[in-house]
Amino acid sequence: MRVSMFMAAGFAAILMIGFTNCKKDETPSGTGSVSFEITDAPIDDANIQGVFVTLVTVKVDGQEIDNFSGKQTIDLMAYQKGQVKALGSGSMNAGNYNDVRLVLDYETSATGTSPGSYVLTKDGVKHPLKATVGAANEVKISTGTLNVTENGNATAVIDFDLRKALTYSTTPATSAYQFVTDAELSAATRLAMKTKTGAITGTCTDGLGLAGSKIVVYAYKKGSFNTSETQPQGSSDIMFKNAVTSSVCDASGEFTLTFLEAGEYDLRFVGYQDANNDGKLEEKGALVLDVLGGLNLTSISVSAAATVRLDVTVTGILPL
Repeated sequence: MRVSMFMAAGFAAILMIGFTNCKKDETPSGTGSVSFEITDAPIDDANIQGVFVTLVTVKVDGQEIDNFSGKQTIDLMAYQKGQVKALGSGSMNAGNYNDVRLVLDYETSATGTSPGSYVLTKDGVKHPLKATVGAANEVKISTGTLNVTENGNATAVIDFDLRKALTYSTTPATSAYQFVTDAELSAATRLAMKTKTGAITGTCTDGLGLAGSKIVVYAYKKGSFNTSETQPQGSSDIMFKNAVTSSVCDASGEFTLTFLEAGEYDLRFVGYQDANNDGKLEEKGALVLDVLGGLNLTSISVSAAATVRLDVTVTGILPL
């Protein structure tokens, strides 16, 4: 009996050692370096001159990156169409991370002035941006995985989509502009590994002036667009809520959609105008387009480290 018990115990110990070795083999080893950058998608409010947020640090799985550039106040509107602001870098264990957070200071800027985060309108007024009552000053990035490879040097781009992040308040006792709810603010951010992304650029020509005063291009993952996107959604009535990103056509009709993960995309072109002269643009309609080269705008294939070029001409407009 003693011999049998001894042999059983020894066999169990061997199994435990084998199991432990298997666990170690499955765990990523070594470290890699990750640099963090931030960019913005445009906002559709003509009264806004700048949107300033004060970043304290970036956290990954609850830990601050070890080489953050320090508390900094950034005008997000200065970083659009592929322009980025470097935030800092960190050395991390190899692996995949899904909990990446921006830590904000709503009260105090990098220079010690108040407010820390605010909207600057063209009349020179600062409108403080606040977190939801009781919420931590952290924004969890909703989509994207941070990939760290052993001995690798990667760049993670955080897209802070102001169009989805801000709402206009009509309550006299509050600031004219506010952040959307915590869940919506999280959904207004995404993370993309730079080397795994591509871009779509082109021109939208409106020689007949059918589109109004502004044209915005929205990029959706193929199959994700439906008619509810043209209606206000959520607590903050966000239009085109599930677009991955967007771009405003400039005075020459040029647009740029950047940091798109490799895959197929559906592009939607929308015209805007200030119908009631209040400084805020309203949707005029969905644009009917002639596409040079016959490309299918609902199935544009984007590859990593590549740029797709397309040119379209406005031939009509349909109500949303």
